[in-house]
Amino acid sequence: MGKKLSLTLLLVFCGSICSQAQTEQITIVLKGDHPLVVDEVSESPDGYWYKRGNVTTFLDRERVLRVDHPKPAEATTTPAPLVGSGKWMLADAQKIQDFFSAKFKKSLPLTAFGQSDLHTRWGLDHRNGMDVGLHPDSSEGRALIEFLRNQSIPFLAFRGPVPGVATGPHIHIGNRSPRVSGR
Repeated sequence: MGKKLSLTLLLVFCGSICSQAQTEQITIVLKGDHPLVVDEVSESPDGYWYKRGNVTTFLDRERVLRVDHPKPAEATTTPAPLVGSGKWMLADAQKIQDFFSAKFKKSLPLTAFGQSDLHTRWGLDHRNGMDVGLHPDSSEGRALIEFLRNQSIPFLAFRGPVPGVATGPHIHIGNRSPRVSGR
């Protein structure tokens, strides 16, 4: 009876690990072809590099419709952003850009550096913040967040849109942007 119970527990444990690993995979949706389920994906100017097991492959940008990152299973709405704390000045941005360039051999994908028209329309003071166009659950996003935490740099990581705050997944570096208007 003891061996049977041990074997059952082992199978349940392995099954939960396997199902968890499957939910953490990324799907690349291709034009006119079956989607690819991959372990990692990174974007380059010409296309996408993806990794399955120990094999890394390149896809031309024209073949890819979109990249779907895993969604947390327990969340039915957009979860609250991840928050990091510490001191920050926009003048320190070069340190982050240097880290990202050294690690990924490409430029940090900035979507906003300081105040942008969108932040102004939304009534946010974003003069001392920068936004990075990475999904926080992507391999690059996770590496950036780990770096920010290790350096005690404040950040907010958004996994999806938040009305009046975020248009979609990204990592905001800097303190929260205070409202400057009555919105």
